[in-house]
Amino acid sequence: MQVNTLLHARCIRLKRQRIRWLALAMIFAGCSSAPPAIEVVDFDADSAGEMAMEAYDQDGDDCLSKDELSRVPGILKYQEKYDADKDGCVSEAEIAARVESWSHQGVGLRTLIVEVLLDDRPLPGAQVRMIPEAYLGDGPKPAAGKTDSSGAAKMSVAPEFLPEDLRQARMRGVFAGTYRIAVEHPKTRLPEKYVEGNALGDEIARDTVGDRILLELSSQ
Repeated sequence: MQVNTLLHARCIRLKRQRIRWLALAMIFAGCSSAPPAIEVVDFDADSAGEMAMEAYDQDGDDCLSKDELSRVPGILKYQEKYDADKDGCVSEAEIAARVESWSHQGVGLRTLIVEVLLDDRPLPGAQVRMIPEAYLGDGPKPAAGKTDSSGAAKMSVAPEFLPEDLRQARMRGVFAGTYRIAVEHPKTRLPEKYVEGNALGDEIARDTVGDRILLELSSQ
């Protein structure tokens, strides 16, 4: 009886040891097969500031007022992060400084969900597009997604914009940058300002959105 008890205890110890080794093997295998982080988008900050001013400074005072920023909703939403001197408008240098800050934040690719509400109700079946502002150059790429039954769309750049290893790993997400957001629906008529992407915008950075954006649309 005592021999059987000792054998039983030994079997239990060996089983537990095998489980621990198996767990460690899975951890190390997972670490070794994980794809490397995507590189941070390379922005020309000075060029971005200059091009933004050329595009949006209608009165030529070298500063973008709130009215002028209405044409670039991604900056308007976070105006306080740009307006370093708190004078109520955004200068070329302030835009350049903000763009430069993205490189220091180290954002390469961020997973993102966009939730779409129309008149306070989820809008399933909507096509959502995130369009990089032209003043950012060729760094960030367009992203797209389709809303599910809850009105949520998983946004991502097209696979061809990702390195091969990330493509194989099925990694998806959105690059850092400032975007216009366009929403259209095959059956529900939406105001042109949403369809054309003139009213909605956001900025992908560590100190702005988290992993989701809420769009509250109105049919009027």
